Order: sequence, then structure tokens, then C-alpha cells
Amino acid sequence: MGFAFDLGLLTLLHHFTSLPNAASVTIAFWVTYALNFALNRHIAFRAHERSVGPQLARFVPQVLGDYVLTLTAVLALQAIGLNLTVARIVAGGTNLIFNYVLYRWWTFQRRARTAAEPEATIEESLGESSRSPLPVPGRPYHGD
Repeated sequence: MGFAFDLGLLTLLHHFTSLPNAASVTIAFWVTYALNFALNRHIAFRAHERSVGPQLARFVPQVLGDYVLTLTAVLALQAIGLNLTVARIVAGGTNLIFNYVLYRWWTFQRRARTAAEPEATIEESLGESSRSPLPVPGRPYHGD
């Protein structure tokens, strides 16, 4: 969803403003990453219970690196003849897996449990909405 949002915003900026391409890419990139951070923090990695400060401290250098790579790639691809949207798609595709790995195991990392802390239950791992309304053999029933 984030990449589609980025491309949509980039297209709007490119066609309806007189901004230079680098400025359009920059605005679309940073607005999209702010949205991605919020959505990833709350939905994908369920990290909203943890402090946002350390996550932002890990997120900002990751995104700065991604931004430099993306802008450089877009401008280079445009210089060899690709249009802005195609250049952005190629540049974004090259960073996709790299960014997911960094989100998962660095930006939104879970702190290690100590020996005194219990393992997370299935319900805790999947979130409260995953509780089954039916009892599961060998597990306490938490229905209404």
C-alpha cells in the first residue's frame, strides 16, 4: 500500500505542480515513509506498546540511507531515459526486501526476554482479536 501511495503522490506532484523532479520524489518519499512508520508500528509489527523513541532512532538512519539510494537511482535512471514513474518503481523495487528486513529485525525489534519473563502466548503473539470464540483443548477458555 505504501508504495502505491508514494507513486500516486509522486504522480500528482509531477503533473500538477511545477516542482523539479527531485523535489517531487523527495516530498512523496518522506510523506510515504511517515505513513509507513505509523502503519508498520501499529499494524504490521504491533510495536505500538513499546517506546517510540528507540524505534525512531533506528528508523531515521534507515530511511536516510534509503532516501539517498532512491533519489540517486531515480535521477540516474531518468538520465538514461526512463520516465519518472518507471524510474521510481525500479528504485523502490531494489530497496523492498532490504527495508522489510531492517523494519522487522532492527527498527521494530522486540527486546530479548529475560529468563524471569514468560514466553508470549499465542494470543499475545497474534493480538487479542485472534482469540477463538471456541474452547481449545488443554487451554483455558476466555469466552464471554
